[in-house]
Amino acid sequence: MRKLILWFILLLLLGVAAFQWHTHKALYRSAARITLQRTFPCSKPVTYAIGAIDPAFNVSPEEFRDYLKDAEAVWEAAAGRDLFALVPGGADLTVNMVYDKRQAALDKLKGLGLLTDQSLAAYKLLKERYDGLIAELDPRQAALAARLADYKKGEAEYNGIVAVYNQRGAATRRQLEKLQRAKGLLEREFAAIKRLEREVNSDIDLLNALATTLNQLIVELSLNAEQYKREGSALGVYEEGLYIVEGGLRRIDIFKNAGRAQLTRLLAHELGHALNIDHVPGPESLMYPMNRGVVLALFPDDLAALDQACASPVKRTLREKLGGIFSKK
Repeated sequence: MRKLILWFILLLLLGVAAFQWHTHKALYRSAARITLQRTFPCSKPVTYAIGAIDPAFNVSPEEFRDYLKDAEAVWEAAAGRDLFALVPGGADLTVNMVYDKRQAALDKLKGLGLLTDQSLAAYKLLKERYDGLIAELDPRQAALAARLADYKKGEAEYNGIVAVYNQRGAATRRQLEKLQRAKGLLEREFAAIKRLEREVNSDIDLLNALATTLNQLIVELSLNAEQYKREGSALGVYEEGLYIVEGGLRRIDIFKNAGRAQLTRLLAHELGHALNIDHVPGPESLMYPMNRGVVLALFPDDLAALDQACASPVKRTLREKLGGIFSKK
């Protein structure tokens, strides 16, 4: 009887393990690959797959694949080995393009012919447009609010007169004509107010787009200026892309596309994080926190970080110890 109970418990545990594997297979595989990569860094390529690409970016999967190939090549040329491999299914890493208010702001400003590149000149021009627009918008919003209040007052008076005539059950022809004229005036005023609302809302959208892009330039250019805290604009540190490890699964989310050079360099930066490379101090470096450079190349700080990331834990420990010995005076 005891053996039977033990066999039952064993089968139950095996069943639970099988169920867990079946339902969390991708998670367990990803965790195992992360552990293997950290134990034997750069010994096998990090596999990646192309995930969701928002159509608003106007980037096809084929184009995105070419950008990724160029991005991975800069690391592989320096390492002298394959560090990444594109795998359609079951990959270590998924790369997505996520369209949100950041890219929408850029697209809106570009559509208006406004300069949006990473330059002080662009910042000054956009700030001048922002300041001028907000100076015009405040009195327009106040006038619109007053006009809307007058309309509601007139509408209430009209509805009150109609209610009186309905209670009486009759109205003269002259009274009906007067009501018809009043109704026409109200309808025309309502249409005019809606047109003004659309114009004001369009300018508010433009202000938010300007604020979002100005916030980005403040960070990129290290300007001594406060962020524009408008509701509807992206606040805080602007991230062009993110390398995310969540629940044991890895992904790269890209939020900005300002052309092939910028996007490829951004992808190369995030792929560097997938190799367990942190940010480096050199402003021109690929792994600098902000994507300021225009050259798709590794600089000394990047190469040193790559060498460190690809060294085995044993080699890293020996290197740190030996480095500490030789650095003593």
